[in-house]
Amino acid sequence: MAGKTGTAQVDYHKGSDEMYYASSFAGFFPADNPKYSCVVVIHKPNVATGYYGGDVAGPVFKRIAQKIFTDVPSTNEIIRINQVVEKQQNQYNKYNKMHQNNTIVPNVKGMAGMDAIAILENFGLKVKMFGNPSGKVKKQSINPGAKIITNQIIILEFS
Repeated sequence: MAGKTGTAQVDYHKGSDEMYYASSFAGFFPADNPKYSCVVVIHKPNVATGYYGGDVAGPVFKRIAQKIFTDVPSTNEIIRINQVVEKQQNQYNKYNKMHQNNTIVPNVKGMAGMDAIAILENFGLKVKMFGNPSGKVKKQSINPGAKIITNQIIILEFS
């Protein structure tokens, strides 16, 4: 994404009692090969929480762009579908090895939060979370290698 923010004082000539702000963001995406453009203008934003375009209109633009990207189907053509990507293969092998012995708690530290939750729940553990699961696992309450007890609670802390 790319764009430009804007912040304007509106009716400033009438005095501070009637003056208000207009916050804006004009942008396009994807930045390297634009397909979409959007202009967001917010009149009279809450000054106590912020009134600059980057603080008020920018996040709205971001949510709109993310929504469009997730809802619009991709028309990319797959080239070399049978090509083995070493990084993917290594991750698959690691994941497969982890699932071969699902009687012990795996080490999920450093793993993406949502992946760790899915794996642990598939192992029969109940997951409690501290922090945002869109981050990576920073700590786990049960040490890796411990015997799994079905419905046991494991607490994950995310970075």
